[in-house]
Amino acid sequence: MTVTIQIKSNQKELQKKMGLFKRKHLPQATADAINNIGVKVVNAERSQIQKRLDRPTPFTIKSVDMPTKFRAKRNDLAALVLIKPIAQKYLKYVFQGGIERAARSKIWSPVTSAGGDRLNKYGNLMGLKGGKLDNRKDLFFKENTLYKRNGDGGLKLLAVAKDYIKHTKLLDFWKIGFGVIKKNYDKELSKQINKAMKR
Repeated sequence: MTVTIQIKSNQKELQKKMGLFKRKHLPQATADAINNIGVKVVNAERSQIQKRLDRPTPFTIKSVDMPTKFRAKRNDLAALVLIKPIAQKYLKYVFQGGIERAARSKIWSPVTSAGGDRLNKYGNLMGLKGGKLDNRKDLFFKENTLYKRNGDGGLKLLAVAKDYIKHTKLLDFWKIGFGVIKKNYDKELSKQINKAMKR
């Protein structure tokens, strides 16, 4: 998922009204404002991922980024906030919802009541690469389910294998980003122009 944020302003009109000094520095001031707003957008998106997802990994949080090569410059007043390609595969369901279908066999879905027996600190299943149980004798598969044998002879359901998982949209990438831009852009541009005038 890649989102291009374009900010249009009355820059040409301002340039006509402003003197030589201001015309000289306005492009850089505008680029600085765009980049600062881009950072705010990144931080807002990351913050919402932390709030709305159950124990997201640091990798997932930091997958929303504005790489240096995509930042605004005085001769290219555009910045790009994106989700890194490797994370797009699963974060698209967070931002769009929809049906996630198993690519090969099944999708293992942890059971909430599992209590963390087979989950890491981020809530993800461990040790199921290739459908193997990493030599755990207390775990076993039965009819597309994963169980754990308790010491008292009982069984605990840990996960269920599904052909697909239906995801509900949790976040609106566009709404978060444009909300930050609308709230901050004019103020940030004025701030950068004032800084340029003092140089």
